[in-house]
Amino acid sequence: MRKTYRFLRAHVLQRLIPRSRVAFNPRKPVEIVGYLSMPVGLGESARLCAGALSQAGRAISLSDVSTQPDEKSFAGWSPSSLSTETPGSRIWHLNPPMLPRAILKTGVANFTRVFNIGYFAWELEVVPAEWRNGLRYMNAVFVPSEFTRQAIAPLTTAPVIVVPHPVIEVPASPGMREKFGIDNDAFLVSFIFSAGSSINRKNPQAVIEAFRIFSAECPNAFLLMKASGDIGKDEGLRQVIASVAGNPRIRIVTDKLSNADINGLIRSSDAYLSLHRSEGFGLTVAEAIMQGTPVISTAWSGTADFCDPENSWLVASSLIPVVDTHPEFAGLPGAVWADPSPETAASHLRDIFRAPERSREKAGKARAFLLRYLADNSYEKALQKLAAMQAS
Repeated sequence: MRKTYRFLRAHVLQRLIPRSRVAFNPRKPVEIVGYLSMPVGLGESARLCAGALSQAGRAISLSDVSTQPDEKSFAGWSPSSLSTETPGSRIWHLNPPMLPRAILKTGVANFTRVFNIGYFAWELEVVPAEWRNGLRYMNAVFVPSEFTRQAIAPLTTAPVIVVPHPVIEVPASPGMREKFGIDNDAFLVSFIFSAGSSINRKNPQAVIEAFRIFSAECPNAFLLMKASGDIGKDEGLRQVIASVAGNPRIRIVTDKLSNADINGLIRSSDAYLSLHRSEGFGLTVAEAIMQGTPVISTAWSGTADFCDPENSWLVASSLIPVVDTHPEFAGLPGAVWADPSPETAASHLRDIFRAPERSREKAGKARAFLLRYLADNSYEKALQKLAAMQAS
C-alpha cells in the first residue's frame, strides 16, 4: 500500500496541483508553512526562517502542518509578533514528497491565492522525478546552497535563489562534559546526526573509523556522537551503536537533548567531525563553526559554500554511486556521493590535537566568514531579489 501511495503521489497528485498566477507582492505578509512543532531538520528550517524574517521586520504568519507534533519540545518558541493580515506569499519548508498532503490540508483554492515559494533542501546532483514534478507548481524556489541550486535550476523556469539556513547565536549549556562523564582534559571529538535522513548519507561509520585511527596515537581522546532516531525501528542505527559496544572512548547518545545542550556539547568539543557523503547545506557543521569549534568536513556538496582550506580541515573525496535503501535516495540512476577517507580525517584530528591554539585561530576565521556569508544571503535579501525581478 505504501509503495502504491508513493507512486500515485509522485506521478498523479503532484501533477494535479495547479500553479498560482498571483504576482509576488513585497508589501504583504509572508506565511511560513512547515513542521513547526516537530523536532526534525525541516521543522528547524521553518523555525529559523520565521525567526529571521520576524527579526528583519517582515510581517509573517505561521501554518503548522506537522504530522507528529511535539509542542512540548518547543515550549515558548515563537517569533516576536504574527500578522493577522492575509498573506501575499508563502514559503513552504517541505520537500516535494510532503507537499501534496500539506496542500490538501490547507486547501488547493487557498494554495492558488498567493505567490508560492518552495524551500527545497536536496542533497544530490541527480533530482528524483517527484521533485521535478513538485517544481512545476512553485512560483519561486529557495535552496540552502549553491550545490542544490545547480541541481534544481535547470529543471524549472522559476527563480531559484540560494538562502542558507540562518544559523544564529543561541545559548550553549555549560557543564556538558560533566553531564556525560568526559574528563576536562580529554580531547573531545563530536558529531551530531539524524538517522532518519539516511544514516548512509550522514556516514557515522566513517567518523568512528577515523576516530579509531586517531585515538590509537591519542589515548586521551573521546568521541561523543548525538544521534536522532528510533532505535527500535531503525536497524541501521542499531548497527552503528552495536559497532562501538564495549569501547570506553566512544559513546553514542540517543537521548533527547535541548538545542542549548547540543550547542554546549559542540562548544566544549576540541573538534567537530562530519564525514557526510552529501549535504544540502550542513546545518550542524555551520552550528559548530558558529560555536568556534574547529571543523573537519567532507570537501563536497553544500558545506563547500562556507568551508574552505583557509578556515576548515577538508577531506577530499572520490565520488561513488549512491547505494541506499532510503526512499528518497533509492533507485536514482547516475547519482553519486562522496566517499571521504577516514585516514585523511584522522590526520586532521592529529593536526588539531598538536596545535590547539592555531586550530582555534583557524576556527575563528571560519566563524567570521560564515557570519558574512549568512548576512549576504538572508531571507530578507532573497525576498528583495524577487521584488526586483517582479518589477523588471
